[in-house]
Parts: sequence; C-alpha cells; structure tokens
Amino acid sequence: MPIDQEKLAKLQKLSNTNKVGGTRRKTAKKTNSSSAAAAKDDTKLLSQLAKFKAVTLDNIAEANFFKEDGTVTHFDRVGVQMSQEYNLTAVYGIAQEKKLDEMFPGIIPQLGAEAYMALNQLNEAFKMAEKEEGKGAVPELVEE
Repeated sequence: MPIDQEKLAKLQKLSNTNKVGGTRRKTAKKTNSSSAAAAKDDTKLLSQLAKFKAVTLDNIAEANFFKEDGTVTHFDRVGVQMSQEYNLTAVYGIAQEKKLDEMFPGIIPQLGAEAYMALNQLNEAFKMAEKEEGKGAVPELVEE
C-alpha cells in the first residue's frame, strides 16, 4: 500500500495538537492586539482617575484643541473627567488631526481672542493676494 507523503505530513502536524489518548488542551484564541491594548489602557486610565476622585462631566459633545501651527486636535466622541481637589482634567477618546479650515464654520463660537486675531490676519492675507492678482490680470477688451 503506497503512502502519500503529503497526507502523512498533514496527519503528523495535526497529531502535535491532538494527541490520541492525551490530554485535551485548549488553544488560546488570538485577539486583536490593538483593541485589547486600547481597552487595557482605558481601564488603567480610569482606575488612576478614580484615585484622584475624578468626576465624569456629562453633556460634552466634542472637544477641540487648537495648536499654534494651525492644526486642531478634534475629539468627536469625548470623555471628560475632572477633579477640582487635585486640579486635574482628563480628556480622552479617539483624536483626529484636522486643519483649521476643515473645521469652519462649526468652531467659530469656540475660538478665543488669539484665534480671532489669527483669523483676521488670514483674512487680510487673502485680501492682499486678491489685490495682487487683480493688478497682473489682462484688462478686459472694450468694443468700439
């Protein structure tokens, strides 16, 4: 009776995990490491915040952090916990890096005095660019 080497190798490979008459061992299921690590980090964060007697602030829909380089760190679904005793505020969630112009007009009420100044400077720069474009343009033809 001829022996097929491929089938024999396949059976030998299976026999390493499933021994006949041996003890049955469960194989560990592999989980998505990024989601498991994120969940572990979240639980660690929440346990540390509990040590500082942090209270969850409700009714916060989004959070935006404005950076000096003109980008915004935007949290769409955000969790905020605060401890007044330790002067501690924690903002956590899934962050997205966006440019300031992508966030308009929804963030205008959130802008501070510095952002209004930067917005005015940006507006003046656009006006100057439009004036320069108008000077170099070809004049319109006039019919006689």
